[in-house]
Amino acid sequence: MNLQLRDKKKLLIVAGETSGDFYAASLIDVLKKCGDLEIFAVGGIQTASRDVKLLYDSTNWAAIGLMEAIKQVPRLLLVLSRLNKFMRDNRPDLLLLVDYPGFNMRLVHAANKLAIPTLYYFPPSKFATDPASVTDAATSITRVAANFASTYEVYRAAGANVEFVGHPLLDHAKPIMTPAETCAKYGLDPDKPVIGLCPGSRRRELELLLPVMLKAGRLIHQKYPNYQFVVPVIKTEGNEVFGVSKQCLRSQLSASGIPVTLAEGKIYDLMHLSRLLLISSGTATLEASYVGTPMIICYRVSTFTEIQARLFYRLPKYIGLPNIIIDRMAVPELIQHDLTPERLAEKAFELLESEELYNQQKRDFADVVAHLGEPGAHERVAAMVVDMLNSKSAG
Repeated sequence: MNLQLRDKKKLLIVAGETSGDFYAASLIDVLKKCGDLEIFAVGGIQTASRDVKLLYDSTNWAAIGLMEAIKQVPRLLLVLSRLNKFMRDNRPDLLLLVDYPGFNMRLVHAANKLAIPTLYYFPPSKFATDPASVTDAATSITRVAANFASTYEVYRAAGANVEFVGHPLLDHAKPIMTPAETCAKYGLDPDKPVIGLCPGSRRRELELLLPVMLKAGRLIHQKYPNYQFVVPVIKTEGNEVFGVSKQCLRSQLSASGIPVTLAEGKIYDLMHLSRLLLISSGTATLEASYVGTPMIICYRVSTFTEIQARLFYRLPKYIGLPNIIIDRMAVPELIQHDLTPERLAEKAFELLESEELYNQQKRDFADVVAHLGEPGAHERVAAMVVDMLNSKSAG
């Protein structure tokens, strides 16, 4: 596998949302070992900490629901226009997109007009509800790096130049501390079981899901007073996380009436420590599957967004990625009006009190992980980057 550039190249990498930012940043670490590569980037906290020229900070670009997305439109259109101008003026040798399809597919089309090749990591998956959308992606993107076996098959059937690279969480989603060390780090009682409350990485998710999770936690604590709770979040240097004041979060947790800790960093160690996770739908559900902690998936958007979705889109059979991947309800899902503190606590009791249900979910995780390929996804994507850049030199 060739991982060395023949000469100096310019790369523009664009990532949106927390998971895309994390994977882009760790990919940059691999790319920097491949030779003389000048990287311009759009990303969040993790990407900004790497040796790149950051053009725009995408930390607060995530949106849940139609109305929040609409609020983002003017800013994103301005950034899109400026990135188009940047590509015209600076002519990067390759445009590397990471997730965030609504925005990044527009950049793909702009790059095509400028004859700039594109590589898409975590390619658009809207075909799950809009099958026609994969045709545009497959015919517009120069090369596709697919993270799931099923995604690879869909893109291959659509005629894309696609490679199955696997999912990078196989290299990253690993606990590194013992349970005792994790408890010591966060001031948790090692003799009491832990339930993790994971409301997501977007401000709107925190607003919609965390209150429900805390109320469910109170019901669980009433029945099992020895349980303690933890809210894992990424570690940030400032006073905010996911655009929310840490002090406000701590005040909200303190007012919940349960023993709950806001824990920054070491998310996989906290997942591993937990007996059960109440978790927002998203990439974290795959990470929890790999770590092996049973969970209940939560999803809620505004009523207006729900109505709009039901009117104009074919809704997917499942919301949670583990269920989507293996096409069965392996992990309980509570969606919209079904997501109440009482229902969430009820589902938690079912898992905590049934060894068979609990262990069946853990067995199902093996099927989920089997669809994620082998470790080394970033290295395979880096090899694709180098091949495309070296091919351009040869051309």
